[in-house]
Amino acid sequence: MEIYELLKKDHKEVKSLFHKIEDALEEEDFDEVESLFSEVRDQLTAHSKAEAEVFYQPLKMIAEEEGEELAWEGEEEHHVVALVLNELSRISVDEEPWKAKFTVLTELVNHHVQEEEGEIFKAAKRYFSSDDAEEMAENMESLKQTYLGMVDSALDEDIALLLNTVSQVSHTQNSRHA
Repeated sequence: MEIYELLKKDHKEVKSLFHKIEDALEEEDFDEVESLFSEVRDQLTAHSKAEAEVFYQPLKMIAEEEGEELAWEGEEEHHVVALVLNELSRISVDEEPWKAKFTVLTELVNHHVQEEEGEIFKAAKRYFSSDDAEEMAENMESLKQTYLGMVDSALDEDIALLLNTVSQVSHTQNSRHA
C-alpha cells in the first residue's frame, strides 16, 4: 500500500467518527460524544504527527515551489487542527462552545483532506516513486502507533510551539517599535 491510500483510509475513518459524533450530539448522548471525541483526538493527533515526519518533511525537502508551498500549508493546517483539539479537550462536551469548536474542527479537517487528496497528492506523486510511497506508508503506520501512546504530550508540544511563535512575533513587533 502506498502512502496515498493509507492517508485516504485514515481520512475516511475520521470522517466516519465525525458523523458518529454529530449523531450522538443530536441525541444528546454526551457520554458517547466524549468517548468518540477521545478516539478522534487520538487518531488525528497520531495521524498528523506521523504524516508530518513521513510525508510533509520529505516533500518540503525535495519539492520545488508549489509542492513545497503546499507541504508547508498542509503542515500548518495540522497545527491549527491540533490547537482546536486542545481547546475541545478542555471544554465539557455538553456546552455550546464545544459544539461550535467541533463544527470548526470538522470544517478544517474536511478542507485539509480535500486539498491534500487533490493538490498535495498530485504534487507529491511528481517527486516520490512508488517504492518511496510504499516505504512511507510502512513508516507512517509504525509512527502512528508510537504517537498513539503519546497523544497528550504531542498536543502539549503544539501548544508550546504556538506560545513560542506568539512570543517571537510579539518580540519582533516590540523591537520594531523601539
